[in-house]
Amino acid sequence: MNRIWLLALMACSHVAPATTPIAPPAPITAGPEWDPVRGLLGSWEGSDPDSKNVGKFTLEPALGGKVLVRHNTNDGPQGHHEDLMIVFRTPAGLRASYFDNEGHVIAYAVTATANHVELLSDEVASMPRFKLDYDIKSADELAIEFSIAMPGQELKHFAGGTVHRVH
Repeated sequence: MNRIWLLALMACSHVAPATTPIAPPAPITAGPEWDPVRGLLGSWEGSDPDSKNVGKFTLEPALGGKVLVRHNTNDGPQGHHEDLMIVFRTPAGLRASYFDNEGHVIAYAVTATANHVELLSDEVASMPRFKLDYDIKSADELAIEFSIAMPGQELKHFAGGTVHRVH
């Protein structure tokens, strides 16, 4: 009986080849609602020879342009780091949710001006705060600074550098 069921399933799963090739989907574009962060869209790479770090990230629209997704990797003497961040719109403004391979989850408020984008983590009692700044130096260059504040302390520079657009 199992053999008959398997044969019937295999017969039903056969699909005839398409006579017309299927066109790839059109790339998703970021609408005007993403103008405040448009300067960050694309693929970026950077390195710091002094600290022997190499990193890259992409920021691109997803889900029909309803969100932006950043994939980031960094390799250096401390090891391999990767993270995913989803930027989305709310009635109160832009927000971002960050997740990484070390288990961190961070909720950010996002503010932007013509040449600066700031992500500031929500205040949570007894937890550190994080701030990620992007300064748009040109269409193909960003300065990035990541700062951390331990509970009850001021934000202090933790890491940063310059990245260049690769496409």
